Amino acid sequence: MVINDLVALSNRYGSNPALVLAGGGNTSAKLDDILYVKASGTALSSIKAEGFVKMDRAKLNGILQKQYPEDDGEREAAALADLMAARMPGEQDKRPSVETLLHSLFPQTFVLHLHPALVNGLTCAVDGEKKARELFGGEVLWVGLCKPGSILAKICAKAAEAYQKEHGRPVNTLLLQNHGVFIAGNTPEELDSRLNTVLTKLEKQLVEIPDFAPGRETAQTAQIAQKAAELYGPGSAAVYDGNREAMKLSVNRESVRPLMRPFTPDHIVYCKAWPLYIEKAGELENEFRAYLAARGAPPNIVIVKGLGFFALGRGEPRAQTARAVFNDAIKIAVYAKSFGGPLAMTEELTEFIVNWEVEAYRQKQN
Repeated sequence: MVINDLVALSNRYGSNPALVLAGGGNTSAKLDDILYVKASGTALSSIKAEGFVKMDRAKLNGILQKQYPEDDGEREAAALADLMAARMPGEQDKRPSVETLLHSLFPQTFVLHLHPALVNGLTCAVDGEKKARELFGGEVLWVGLCKPGSILAKICAKAAEAYQKEHGRPVNTLLLQNHGVFIAGNTPEELDSRLNTVLTKLEKQLVEIPDFAPGRETAQTAQIAQKAAELYGPGSAAVYDGNREAMKLSVNRESVRPLMRPFTPDHIVYCKAWPLYIEKAGELENEFRAYLAARGAPPNIVIVKGLGFFALGRGEPRAQTARAVFNDAIKIAVYAKSFGGPLAMTEELTEFIVNWEVEAYRQKQN
C-alpha cells in the first residue's frame, strides 16, 4: 500500500543524520486524486501514517495556475490560505509542509526532499550550477535562487514543463540553489538509486573532507557557556563545540566570514540568520546585549575567536539541535570548496525568510 511504503521510506531516510537533521526534509506520495504530504512539525524518523496530510491534487494544481498579488505579504498570505483550503475533509487540524506545491508538480508517485550537507556543498557554491551541468548533464534540473513559497513553486513548475518538452520525460531530480534536492520516482527503489547516484558523484569531486574531531572543554569554555545561557534567558542552555573545523573557522573575522550568513532556510530556523562573533571572551556580555538590541532576539550561535562556538537554546535539546545544524553549515562551507567556494543566501532573501510567516511557524514547532 502506498501510504505504508511512504511511512517506511520516510522513517529510513529520516533516521540517517547525513541526510536529515532536526525537522528538515519532507516526503510525499500520490494515490489517485490525493497527495499525502508530511505535516509541518513532524519528524521523518518517527512519522506514522497520521503524520501526513491528505491534499486535493486538483486544488493544488489550481494554486500553481492562479495569479496572486505582487506584494510579498499579500501574495504569501493568499497562497497559504489556498493551500490550507486544499486539505481534504477531516485534515483541518494538520498543516501541510511548506514545500507541498513542489511535491505536487512531480507526476511520479513518490517524492523525497532532503537538505544533505554533501548536496548543499554544491547548491551553496559559487560554481554550483556550472558544476551540476558538468556532473549530471540533462539528468538534473537546476533552479536558481529565488524567494520560497508560491513564487518558487511557480518557477519550478515552469522549469519542469520546459524540461519535459526538451527531454520528453518528467524531471526526476531537482536541485534548488541554497536549499537542497528533490528526488521523484514511482517506487522507493527508484528514489534510492537516484539519490545514491547524486551522492556518489558528488563524493568523488571532494577535495577536502571536514574534520570534526572533538576539542577539549576547559574551565574557560565552561564559564562562557554558563554566562551565555544566563544572557539567553531563564531555562536556557549553551553547548560548547570546539571541534577542529570550528576552531579553524574561529581564528579571525576573515576565516569565519562564510558562516556569518545562512546557507539555507534550515539554518535560519534552527540557528537564526546571523551568528555573533566576538574577539575576546570578556566582551561576551556587551556584544550579546548589542546584538539583542540590534536584532530584537538573542543569537543562537556565539563564535569566540580561537575557541570554536557555543550553541544556545531554550533548554538542552534545542541548544543541541542548533549545534548540529551549525555544524551542518560548517560541512557545507568545507564541501563548497570543491565547487568554487561557499555562497551564502543573499541579504534580501534572508530578510524575506526571517519575516515569512511559514518559517516563523516552523521555528515555533522546533
